[in-house]
Order: sequence, then C-alpha cells, then structure tokens
Amino acid sequence: MKPSLLSLVTVLVFSLDLNAQCTITGTVNASSLTCSSFNGCSIIYVGDGTSATSIYMDANLDLSCLGTIQLVVTNNASLDFTPGNNRLTLGDGSSMIINPGGSLIGGSCNASERIYIGTNLLASCNGGAGADFSFYDLMTFGGTGSLTSNSPICTGNTLNLLAIPPPNGTYTYSFFGNGLPGGGTTYSSSPSYSLAAPATAGSYVYQVKMKSSFPGNPIAVAEITVVVNTGLATATPVTILTQTTCTVATGTITITSPTGSGMTYSINGLTYTNTTGIFSGVAIGTYSVTAKNSSGCISPAASVTINGQPTNTWNGTSWSAGSPPTSSQIAVFAGAYSSTGDITACSLQINSGVAVTMNAGHTLTIVNAVTVTGGGSLTFEDTASLLQTNDASVNTGNITYKRKTTDLKQYDYTYWSSPVTAATLSQLATNSLFYSYNSSSNGWTYQTGSTVMTPGVGYIGRAPSNLTYNPTQIVETTFTGVPNNGVINVPVIKTSVPSYNLIGNPYPSAIDLDVFIAANLSVMTGTVYLWTHTTPITYYQYTINDYAKYNFTGSVGTGIAAPSGGPVPTGKVAAAQGFFIEADINLASGTYSATFTNAARLAGNNNQFFKSGRASAHTATISERLERHRIWLSLSEADGARDQMLLGYVEGATDDFDAVFDSRVVAMGSPVTMYTKVGTRDLSIQGKSLPFSDTDSIPIAYTTTVNGELSINLDNFDGIFDYQDIYLLDKATNTLHDLKTGTYTFVTTAGTFENRFELRFTYEKFSAPTSSLNPNDVKIISSGHQLQVVSSAMPMAQVEVFDILGKLLFSQKGLNTNLFQTTSLKTTTQVVLVKIRLENQDSITKKIVIQ
Repeated sequence: MKPSLLSLVTVLVFSLDLNAQCTITGTVNASSLTCSSFNGCSIIYVGDGTSATSIYMDANLDLSCLGTIQLVVTNNASLDFTPGNNRLTLGDGSSMIINPGGSLIGGSCNASERIYIGTNLLASCNGGAGADFSFYDLMTFGGTGSLTSNSPICTGNTLNLLAIPPPNGTYTYSFFGNGLPGGGTTYSSSPSYSLAAPATAGSYVYQVKMKSSFPGNPIAVAEITVVVNTGLATATPVTILTQTTCTVATGTITITSPTGSGMTYSINGLTYTNTTGIFSGVAIGTYSVTAKNSSGCISPAASVTINGQPTNTWNGTSWSAGSPPTSSQIAVFAGAYSSTGDITACSLQINSGVAVTMNAGHTLTIVNAVTVTGGGSLTFEDTASLLQTNDASVNTGNITYKRKTTDLKQYDYTYWSSPVTAATLSQLATNSLFYSYNSSSNGWTYQTGSTVMTPGVGYIGRAPSNLTYNPTQIVETTFTGVPNNGVINVPVIKTSVPSYNLIGNPYPSAIDLDVFIAANLSVMTGTVYLWTHTTPITYYQYTINDYAKYNFTGSVGTGIAAPSGGPVPTGKVAAAQGFFIEADINLASGTYSATFTNAARLAGNNNQFFKSGRASAHTATISERLERHRIWLSLSEADGARDQMLLGYVEGATDDFDAVFDSRVVAMGSPVTMYTKVGTRDLSIQGKSLPFSDTDSIPIAYTTTVNGELSINLDNFDGIFDYQDIYLLDKATNTLHDLKTGTYTFVTTAGTFENRFELRFTYEKFSAPTSSLNPNDVKIISSGHQLQVVSSAMPMAQVEVFDILGKLLFSQKGLNTNLFQTTSLKTTTQVVLVKIRLENQDSITKKIVIQ
C-alpha cells in the first residue's frame, strides 16, 4: 500500500472567467477524497507544475457530483492506478488535460483501470472494453477534448455546439444528438455546428467525435447535456459601436436593448456571462451579438463589425486614401518618399527598407509615436521639423536630423542641444573643442567628443580648425538617434546671484519660449539669453556680453547684424539650439529642474538659429496676445560696440520688478551698456504698467569704458508709440532731442551715469519760457480735402494731422516756412486735429473739418 494522505492543499483563486481553481500537491489516496474536498472548484490541478504529486487510485473516485469541471495533470504529477481495477469518473461535459511531464500510471494495465466522463468510457489502461483511448493514447493527445454550447436555450432558438479538441494534433469532427444527421459519417474541419433547438422542452445529450491525425486515427469523444426551455426569443439587440482609432487598436460593443433583470449577452453565440451589455477591448472582426434572458431564450443575432485602425499608406506613388493623411490616420510609408509640403498624421510607421525625407522648411506633425523599422530611414533636412503632441508616446528607431550653422569663422562657437537620444559631441560639425557650463563654478568645463549629449542640456562647440576668419563658412551637423519626445527634465543649479544654466531645445522642432518660461517660473527668472557672437574676435578673445535677451515684454539684441541670425530674438528657439537661463534669485542654493514638454513645440519657425524673421504660418504666442506698446533704444560707439534696451508698457506688468516682464543687465564688461532701474536692479528690458501717460519720464542710465562720442538711437517702436512723440532729455547739455528725427550723439567720459538722461513724451512740458504764441497767429484752411496752414508770427518746423481717435494721418518735418500746403493727405470729410510746431519749438493744436 502507498502511504495514507500526506498532504492536500486546496487553494481557491479566481481567474478572469471567474472559475474557482483548486490545486493538489503531495501524495493523496483517492479513498481520502470526496466531492466536498473540492467544493466550488471548476478547475482541479493535480500538482503545481514543480512538486512531485500523485493521486493514488486505491479506490474509485467519483467527482461527477461537481458537475462540469476540468482536470489538469501538470508536470511531475500523475494519476497512479497501480492498485488496479479502479475508476475515475468526471461529470458530463468535463475535460481532462495532461501537460507535458504529466502521466497516467497503470497497474496490471487491463481494461478495468478506467476513466469516465459522464457515462462515456473515455479511457482504459489498455484501451479495451470499448474505451475511446488507452492511457498511452490519452497522454499522447495531451488529454481529452470537450464540447460546449449556448445551453440553456429556448425552443425555436439556434443551438450552437463548439468542440474543443485535445491539445495535441489536428482533428476532424462529427456531431451526434437530437436533430443531427444519424450515423455522423460526414467529417468536417470545423469544430462548430449550429442547428435548430429541439421543439420540445427538456434535456438533450449531444456528442462530438474528434478524429485525430495521429497514426491509426484515434478518436476522442466528448459529450454535453443541453437544456431546452419553453419560451419566446427576445428582440434583436440594438448596438452602439465604438470603432478603433489610430491610438486605440480595439473597439467597444454596447448593447442598448433589450435590457432587464436576468438578461445576459454574447458576441460569439456561446458565452453568456456578460450582464452589462458592454463589451470593451474587442479585437478587429465581425461579431454575432445576441441576448438571452433567464429562461434561456436567445434573441436573433445582430451582426456587427469592428473595423481596422484608420491607415493611409504611401506606396511610393500615391496614398491609399487618395489624399495625404490626417491627424486621425496612421501614416504608413511602404515606398520611398520626398516631401513637397507639410504632413500631419496620428502616428507614423516607416517600413523596412523605405527611405523618407522631409525637405527644408517642411513640418511632419505626428500626434503619437514615430516608428522607423530596421532598414528604414527618416531624414530631416536643415530647417525641417518633427512636431509631436502626445507627451506619453514612445518613439522607436533612429532618425537623421540635419542642422546647418550660421556663418562661422575661425574660433567661433555655436551653442548646441541634441534633438535625439544618445548623440555624442563628436557628431557636431563644430568638432574642434567642446565645453559644457558648470553652474556651480560659473565656468566652462572641457568635454571630449565621446561625451553623450544629455537631452535638454546645452553645449558649445568651436568651429573646425580648418575654417578661415574671412570668408566665413557654414557647416552642417547630422544628428542620428531616436527623436526626443515628451517630458524632459533638465537640472537647474542655484548657487550665487546671478546663477546661470546652459540648457537647450531638446526636440527636432522649434519651441515657443513663452510657453517654456511660463511653465518654469518656479525655478527661473523670466528671461532667456541667446549667444550672438556679434562683436568681432580680437586676439582670440570673445565679448561675453554678446547675449540677446527675451522675455514677455519683448527682446533686445546686441549687434547690428548677428552672424547667428539677427540681433533680436522672436521668442522661438530652433531645433538643436542651446541657450542660457538664470535660476530664480529667490531660490535657496541647490539643484532644481526645468521641464520641457510638447506643449512648447512649434510647427515651422525653424529656419535658422536665433532668427530675426517670422514664419509665414504663425500663431500668436502668449506674449503676442498681450497689449504691448514698446520702445527700443540702443547705445553705440564708433568702433562698433552696441547695446540695446527695451522699455514697454505691457498688459499684466507692474512698475515693480516682474520676473516675466523685466530682464536684468548681464554685467560682463561690454564697452557700452544701456539700462533703466527698478530699485537697485539694472534692467535691459523693463515692462511698465498700463495705461501709458505722456507725462511719464523714464531715467535712462549707461556705463561705458569709452572717453569720447557715443550715440543713442531709437531702433524701433510699436503700439501707441507709432504716433506718440519720443524725446531724450540730456540734463548735462539741457537738450531735449526728438528721437524720431534721428540719432543723438554726445560726448562722455568712461564711467557709470544714471542721472544724465530721461526719456520723455511731450515737448511742451519742458519748454521755457512759457509759450507766448497767440492762437490767432496760426490759421488753417480746408479745401479739396487738403489743408493750407499759415503762421504769421514764426516759421513752422512740423505739421501733423490726427483723426479724432488719435491715429496719425499725415506728418511732415523740416519745413522752415510760414506757409504750408498739403498735397498727399488722403481722407474723407471728417473732423481732424492739426498739430503745428514752430521753429522756436512752440506748438499749437487746432480742430478743423476737412472738406
């Protein structure tokens, strides 16, 4: 005798089909087991796949009381019939699986060692007594198959039978039972069979014979009892379909009727476990949707189809959809492609061996992931862009991204940032010397060409040593790697004040600085600094104040014609460009993070590093949507040194220091620096509060190392300053200069001067003595929609005409005459204001109707 029960471990777990599972380990005598040992279990595992396990058949074991179950004999487990002449019985419709390494062990191996499923003799040890299998055959098959159905059903419904064959081999099938052809002589490769349910309620036994392809064509037999109830079928289901999208590969079937208590639903005609009527995660295909109530009555079927994901394929000549892809389609390139314009798609797939090129100035906009399969290629020529919007998308495969420098001369540096992962500094065209910026020491750190460029971190590379100083040259860098996408965090070091950090655009597209600044104000001031290398190199030295500045008020440049693309940033930073930010001066010393996201990425705007132009397709940025009225002034000296400042009246700004509207001077030894002041802060950009008042006076300060002449110039103006006077008061010479008439030149010594100049906006306020002009000395006559102005007391210097809203309609300066006649005034009959300034700077404004 084998030992008595050593161990029985019954573990209940719930699989996705809610079947309770039990596991037996160790050596167990069959005489010790009853149905209560497996109460509630529909799957019984003999063994756990590792531990040696055996059910020792020392007695008959009848488990038919458990109903339809599945018995699985796992690796290193057995049913041991060594005592002989005993049987195992499973309930009708049950099945048995024998995994590799599982076994059936015979005693004397006669026909009395048996396994039954229901009343069917599934196997005897030697295959005798009319058994379907011998133990050997059953192990070869890997177990027995089973038969399932959509029972219970109602009279008049369709009965669906489905044979599930043993794990091993291929099979043909023959079905038997009420309403099926007698004899079952016709075999089919299909495991399913449908027929009309019996017309009378009751229980009916159906059977399937599964003929194997093994030598001798052994046959497995499975049977099932079908319950037929009397009743009427429910109505055909009404469904709502949620189809696949380019981002979701499965659909949803929602049944809206019939509904009610006891209702269950199926999309395969067999399984009725769904009680909600919602089938989610449904794969692409056609489904037969039916509803069943508690009596078993099944509705007529509604056929529904989950379509494939929307795909538009380029075959090398044309698009499969007849037109280029949209943001709701997957773009698939199955043939070579060279862009003729922008492309937009939901996601992108480039097949193996296919070459795709986005040409200069074109944007590839992809909502989700970019996939370049092995052997395929995706190349972006200089100024082309890859724009992605979903931060969570993961790209696969390398792209090639080309970036041309601006004009370089020997010893020039370019500020870089990699748009792809794992790029080394040796990839840079400026592959002479490389440096990163050490924010802790506020100095440069040498890097070797093997250094991998961290996404979002800035680096500088010196021009190749074989370049000349004159003429300048352009070199091209080719970045190769997986394109960066989504959320990218970069360290921001705060040490002393100021504490600068060299970061960079991490994407293969331009970014909007307004969005980046707004998202990172907790760690940075609101200003970005871009290197211009404007000032000529002298004795291998660079003017380190050559940084253009940008914030929400606007931007200021440094030189008249920066080789890197223009003197004034527009708020868009091109792909692969590095730039400086300053850590928030209010932070404690430590390491923080600035964050880039796809929200900052832009289509186009990628024409050159630090460009001064604007792309033709343009959407207003955050700062451009603000009300802004601005004046740009510059201070320059004869040898070419120049510094620009910006004063703006801006929506949201205050007269105190504002991080996003005010930018501090970077005091780095430039020959000339021009600025305003707020408290103790020296500002190269100052945003002031609205509304503007023409009685404002703004002190203008400067520092210089020059002894001699300097010039102040009105570089640009916008908003209300298009028609507002702008004067510079020089307190040292008691001169009030109209900056709109030209440059103001003055003599200075080296030093810092914060009280010499003021910016003012009206002349009358500063005229001395008070004007003695008699209004009757100036007459205005309107005729033929033109004006004649007569000044009897003093020659006139300037005549300006405004409409009643303040818009400038006409202006002419340098008159020096007592009689003036307009000839080019273009206006309809209306009331206008005419402002006359005399040669002694007295002025008068009169209202008149133009006729």
